[in-house]
Amino acid sequence: MTSLGRAVLLIAVSGLFAGLIRGQAAAAALSLATLFWLMLEWVWFQWRLRFQIPRLTFQRVVNDREDSEGTLQAGRLLRAQVLIGTGGTWCHGPFHIEDVLPENVDVEQSEHQTCCGTGFRTAVFFWTGRVRGAGQLRLPGFRIVVQDRHGFFRSESFVECRQIFRVLPGWLETGEHRPVIKRINAIPRHGIHRLQRAGMGSELLELRDYVSGDPPKSIAWKVSARRDRLMTRQYESEVPIRVQLFLDGGISMRVGGFGSRLLDQVCFVAASVARNAISAGDSAGLVCFDEQGLRVLGQQTGDRGFQQLLQAMADFAVNPRPQTARLTPQLEQAALAVMGQQFPHLLNPRINYLPWSLFPVLPWRRRRQRQRGQLSSALAQHYGMTAELQMQLLLDDGLLATYSQRFLNQCGMAWLAPVVAVRGRGFHDGVARMEALSQAVLTAVSRAKDNEVLVILADLLESSHGIAHLIPALRLARARHHRVVCVCPTPTFRRPVGNTLELTGTSAEDLLMAAEQTRTRGLASGLHRELRRLGVATAFAGESSAIHTVLSEMDLARSGRAGAGVSR
Repeated sequence: MTSLGRAVLLIAVSGLFAGLIRGQAAAAALSLATLFWLMLEWVWFQWRLRFQIPRLTFQRVVNDREDSEGTLQAGRLLRAQVLIGTGGTWCHGPFHIEDVLPENVDVEQSEHQTCCGTGFRTAVFFWTGRVRGAGQLRLPGFRIVVQDRHGFFRSESFVECRQIFRVLPGWLETGEHRPVIKRINAIPRHGIHRLQRAGMGSELLELRDYVSGDPPKSIAWKVSARRDRLMTRQYESEVPIRVQLFLDGGISMRVGGFGSRLLDQVCFVAASVARNAISAGDSAGLVCFDEQGLRVLGQQTGDRGFQQLLQAMADFAVNPRPQTARLTPQLEQAALAVMGQQFPHLLNPRINYLPWSLFPVLPWRRRRQRQRGQLSSALAQHYGMTAELQMQLLLDDGLLATYSQRFLNQCGMAWLAPVVAVRGRGFHDGVARMEALSQAVLTAVSRAKDNEVLVILADLLESSHGIAHLIPALRLARARHHRVVCVCPTPTFRRPVGNTLELTGTSAEDLLMAAEQTRTRGLASGLHRELRRLGVATAFAGESSAIHTVLSEMDLARSGRAGAGVSR
């Protein structure tokens, strides 16, 4: 019963007693009629709940397919059609049916809900959205709100209609960027004949003028002495370029909303680079590292190999369960909101009953204690916990935070910061992350061949104090004449260049953003100086400039020229 219904009931009961006590038959009869009317409305409302709601059937068609599993791509439109049936009978209204959407979807056109005032036999509604980031998209089901015509009674329920989609990362089509020097590989595709193109093979192709950056061993000294200018030998290209992508999946890369995570930036860059390399006839490999260890995908070629790379990045982009979590008011509010949206029956006071207590006395503490008790009992009922574990969940902040993050993750919500304690992060600090990355680079260099391009996509800005553990591995890669590119995503989504402070306003949020830009610019300047000494190219922010930086290094690897590390 709603607050309006309780108010009408209280007035009717008060009028009935007042009429009986004072002997006013008209007032008593009017109050009794009002009570009888409320009882009839309640009986009709209960009949709708018990007999009409269970007959509703739902069918969701996503991109003209109604399968329970599928594949989507980040950044592309998602078209959904929802068909509601009643088994051939008339379903009386009013109803409010809403398709519960996770955080990874932005609704663009129409609405993901429908309202039926008088009733329906069959109903259809459409909605169009856009997937934010790579990983996984879960469409859990539908939220049904049933009420009477006057607003006296209201009930919420959830009908499960689960569909799980693997979301592949998006990529930038770089069709205008084609390799100029290298056109063939040692093993060309079927139907392609060997052509003479410049490269670093064994057969001499031509002599040309020396260009800054050409390796000294390719200079034709005798010809240069005769012509009185430096000349460079140009060889045929025989060895394919091998691109090795290193993808960081630490806590700092995953925190934030979908589409705003640093991991979404680097997945976009990695997919674009792999697309360009494979379309040019080269190969691309993937090394993913996080607190759970390394996941290696060998060198892939062709369209099938590119799809395997995208699937590996999509599976890696799914947020795992955090090891140690912190309990914050934002985390409690988010978990309670999702619980009330998808599992409203677990928050029903008849099931989720909390005994009354005197303490705490302060009202805001009592409110938070009540919310924590509701969340603990709902999580215990959802995961089938024992009474002892439920009591531990009520008293232990870390355990409640861990289960809340796990529940939000399963419901398709992104991590909320902070998910781990500031102190004692273990792998999530800069030193441990740089040690894991250094070991992955050393392993890749030990197995590498000629013309390797190592692309490191990691949060080096936050781990700059541990960069000394990565420098030996980078120095070894450069000593083996491999090209190395470091792509460092920034939390402000702006390239940390320039000396002017971008201050758009005077609010607290604007000042905080300006301070973050200043801190990021300082970290980026120090990191660039450190990596430039090794000849390592650096790019900041996961945008098109970082993609073109990697493609430029790939062109240098194809031509055999030794270009200095640059920053974008």
